[in-house]
Amino acid sequence: MLKNETKIGYALALLDIAKEKKKTKEFYKESNILIDILDEQLEFQKILDSFSLDDDSKMKIIDKTFKGFNISFINTIKILSLKNNFKHFREILNYLIEHLQNILNIKKCIVYSTKKIPEAKLKKIQQKLEKEYGKEINLKNLIDKELIGGFKIVIDSTVIENSVSQDLD
Repeated sequence: MLKNETKIGYALALLDIAKEKKKTKEFYKESNILIDILDEQLEFQKILDSFSLDDDSKMKIIDKTFKGFNISFINTIKILSLKNNFKHFREILNYLIEHLQNILNIKKCIVYSTKKIPEAKLKKIQQKLEKEYGKEINLKNLIDKELIGGFKIVIDSTVIENSVSQDLD
């Protein structure tokens, strides 16, 4: 188990590399893609943290799976996997994303809805929020089965809700 200080240390090391190589925007995009991959491939963590899989096999899987990603991410994944600590990679990425958002003046926003919102509508929501907050908004649309109708926008600790569920409460 990794201590929080160690996880933050990994994130800060990646942040230093991003700043040094002037690739903060690239690291931000890749971090978010990696989070999406981890969300979609829940079994992947078990494979890379497995004691029954030899290190060479793990390295081949990592090289094949993460081909095209920045080498710093690949090497971090390899180190974590060799120590059977890949399960902490998501937290490391979240720390990194938080720091990169501050540097890049970006706010993360989730729009919950009962069904996928068309891109044109999401773009309008994004533009309105960017104007209101004076920052670039990284928008993600997630389906929430709890909503009866409408939508809910979460940005930082602010919740903007226009839903049937809210009206019933």
